[in-house]
Amino acid sequence: MFAMIAACHRADGRHTMDLAQRAKVDRYNKEAFLNRYHDPSCAIAEAYDALDLMRDSLPTYYDGLLRAYNNLAFNYYMLAEHDSAAAYIDSVLTLADSHLAWGSAQNKEVEKVIAKLTRIRLLQRSCQIAESYQLLYDIEHSRVLTRNNDNYLYAYARMEYYITSLTLNYHYRNESGTSSSGTLLASNTKHHMRQLLDDVEEARTELKCDYTEDLSLNYALAHSYYRLASASNSDPALLAKAYHHLANNLRILSLPNHYSIYHLANVFQLQAFIVADTNIENEACFQHNAQAIHLLDSLSRGLYPPDSVYLDGDYGLDMFRISTDLFFRTSDPYQHLGAVVAAAEYCLRIGEYDRAHDYYARILSDTTWHDNMAPKFEAMLYDGLIRLGYSPLAEDNIAWHNREAELLFFIRQNESADVMLQDRLNHSETQNHYYVITIFTILPLLLMLMVLVVMLVNRSRRLKDEKLALQEAKRQDVERIANVETCLSVMRHDVNPFLSYLQNKKLSPELRQEVLDQLLRTFSNIKNWTNLSIPSGLIFRPEHFALQEVFDSVKNTCINVHDNVVLHFEPTDIVIHGDRQLTEILIRNLVNNALQHTTEGLVTLSAECEDEKYAHIRVTDTGKGMDEATMEDLFRTDKKINSDGEQSHGFGLILCKYIIKRHDDNTLRGCRIWAESQLGAGTTMHVILALAQKEE
Repeated sequence: MFAMIAACHRADGRHTMDLAQRAKVDRYNKEAFLNRYHDPSCAIAEAYDALDLMRDSLPTYYDGLLRAYNNLAFNYYMLAEHDSAAAYIDSVLTLADSHLAWGSAQNKEVEKVIAKLTRIRLLQRSCQIAESYQLLYDIEHSRVLTRNNDNYLYAYARMEYYITSLTLNYHYRNESGTSSSGTLLASNTKHHMRQLLDDVEEARTELKCDYTEDLSLNYALAHSYYRLASASNSDPALLAKAYHHLANNLRILSLPNHYSIYHLANVFQLQAFIVADTNIENEACFQHNAQAIHLLDSLSRGLYPPDSVYLDGDYGLDMFRISTDLFFRTSDPYQHLGAVVAAAEYCLRIGEYDRAHDYYARILSDTTWHDNMAPKFEAMLYDGLIRLGYSPLAEDNIAWHNREAELLFFIRQNESADVMLQDRLNHSETQNHYYVITIFTILPLLLMLMVLVVMLVNRSRRLKDEKLALQEAKRQDVERIANVETCLSVMRHDVNPFLSYLQNKKLSPELRQEVLDQLLRTFSNIKNWTNLSIPSGLIFRPEHFALQEVFDSVKNTCINVHDNVVLHFEPTDIVIHGDRQLTEILIRNLVNNALQHTTEGLVTLSAECEDEKYAHIRVTDTGKGMDEATMEDLFRTDKKINSDGEQSHGFGLILCKYIIKRHDDNTLRGCRIWAESQLGAGTTMHVILALAQKEE
């Protein structure tokens, strides 16, 4: 089995799981699970088939691996092969806690709980009650079973938890000696069992696994109610509940394909226990539950034919004989031993010594059971052999007596350990109770303190937000003042040349009109830039539009005051995603700016696509160009007025910068503008805008 774990570790983590093979593994595991009570040997073979398939094809299917190991552990438990069961339990816990299954096994936590519950069953059989209860306590406080999960493994684990808890209380925590009848529950056990029964009955409707698990839980409930009735002066209401759950089991067993020898044997044996129990008043029992007992007998006759088994003799003898015969048809030697011990003990009590002798002979000739498999039953066996005088040989009786004393000493040691554990856990619970009281005492103060802290934090946050808002308002006010100052300075600088032209009385009417048009456009730029540079200014209206339409509009409205300058617009079929009006203002300003600074030569407007996402627009002129210092300050509002009085590029480029920023903020496409220039060799202005995409 550990070779499998090693194989998993060597497997490539990128291995692709074959879904068909995985489904086959799940099917093997499911069949192994469903056969756990009917045919444990077959279930073990099916679990090994799952392991073989995973070893060959699915080395990293850890959920399947954990399920197969748990199936093997439970079915070896059903065969009383406790060493093998313990080994596979260890395999589940080792694999689930290793780094191999981290993040890849969805069910590792619940599989760990199932493995621990199977270990508790093993510990209970060997009377190691303290360890059993400690594990049960750990499972309860791990909170794994409190998760709302529709996975059937969680329902199975919860049902196993309740079955194990009930079994621990009704069968092991009592004040009896070695007899199977007349046992008295300890007072704290009775209280705990009543609370546990209420919890199980409340949760029962939510627990859905398979019918064999229903049979097991019904039997555990019936046995618990019977034990409580035995410890409560034959309480008829408790006995009625016990018979109710037994009848439910017989109804399930009567359904097609639901027959189970193991669970039918449990029904007969529990009826026998009720009859044999010296604390149950048989007359009162039959009087209060006559209808339920009649129903049980009717169902039993159909499930265990021949009618000859129901003789007009001792009812308890018949029930013990039937249950023993049924248990010997199973492959669980633990049940063989337990059935014989219970039946022989009843025979000894009513004086049927020959029958008791036959039962003891049957178990002594049974080679399937062994020492230490069931210390409690084994001690009861030797006690009965000695009391019956089964062997006339003194050495046999001495050996039996010594073995019984050894087993009883072992059992008492474990019972003492259990008492110490209960005291420790009770002390821990008491401390926790005091802690809870302390917490609830100081909780109101803590809540008041928390409320005060929250109020202070909120107040501090509001003050901080108000401070930031004031700072932002101040910054915007400063920016507006700076824009106004810059606006006035640049406007004076840009308007002066046009005013000089207009004062020239020799200026021709045509040229005078062109100057007036240029002056009007300068004022329009100032207005547009002012709108764009303040909050809630010019609204951005995105749309798809043909760039050629913008080129045509700009060509019809731009002003060329130099006869020696040729204006060339290259045709384009590009479609832009952006604001058409702002794009036209942008290109018109770039073209007019190029014309303004070019006295002869060529001004060219062109566009091309880049990476099927962007439009690259170029405005190229053969003007005087710019040096590096001028280019660095080209788009800065605080650098537009030169101290030496040289002509500035004015509001045109400032406005272009703001238009590009609006496009980039609203399209998130990396829109930008930059210049390339060489002094005396002309300038090229580059613009990147977004292309219209099909999905937009």
